[in-house]
Parts: sequence; C-alpha cells; structure tokens
Amino acid sequence: MWKKFLLVGFSLIPMAAFTGQAAGAGAGTMVSADAMQWQEIEPGSPMKITILWGDRNKGEYAMLLKMPAGFVAPIHAHTGDYHGTNLIGTWRHSFEGGEERTLPPGSYVFQPGMEMHGDACAGPEDCILFVHQHVKGDVIPKR
Repeated sequence: MWKKFLLVGFSLIPMAAFTGQAAGAGAGTMVSADAMQWQEIEPGSPMKITILWGDRNKGEYAMLLKMPAGFVAPIHAHTGDYHGTNLIGTWRHSFEGGEERTLPPGSYVFQPGMEMHGDACAGPEDCILFVHQHVKGDVIPKR
C-alpha cells in the first residue's frame, strides 16, 4: 500500500511543477485591501478598478470593480463574456429585456459578450465586484 502511495505521490511532483510554471508561478503576491491601487475605469467615471492580474487593454485579466452606493450604470455590453462575483454591497444586475436580480455578497453572474445589460449598486454601501474576462475589457454603450 505504501509503495503505491509513494509511487503516485512522486509521479505527481513533475505535473505540479509544470502546472505551476504554466500558471506563472514564481514569487507569490499578497496585497492587503488597504494597499490596493484604485483608478477610475475611465476619466470622470465614479467607478474605480484595481487590476489583480493580466492587462485589461490587451487580453485576459481579472479586476476588482468598485461602484459607489446608489450608482446606476447605463445599459451597455462588452465584446467578450465576463464572470462576476459580488464581494461587498448589494449588486443589481439585469439582462436586457429579461431577468433582473438584486444580488447579495457571494452571488455570481455570467454575462455573455455582446448582450446588453445593466448594473447598479442598490444598497447603502459601495459595491465591490470581482470580474474576470478571457478577452480585453471594453464597454459598448447602448445606441
């Protein structure tokens, strides 16, 4: 039994090393919440972002998105799909012509690319969302 356990364990070591390299392993990174560097998502916008990894202007990335309490974003779309998770506050998300939900912390949204939708921070506190896209980030306003 021990021989099988050791054989399987040792055979996984090269796989773990390869996977770590492929994922960009190296020196770890830790950033406390109070050290996050927030910037406007675009000049004059009340929404702020902090990039966690990747490059929003070039391709795959993840970010934290901060919406002030009471903020309602105009109906818009993005070229690519996104995955969003509410971390803080009360996020309201709607699909154009369809379902709208008020989402407490821990809630998840998959938003298909090129589909119009709305977002708002519906509660008394600011909202912070985790957003991940496999493509560069953009905003396409409703016409």
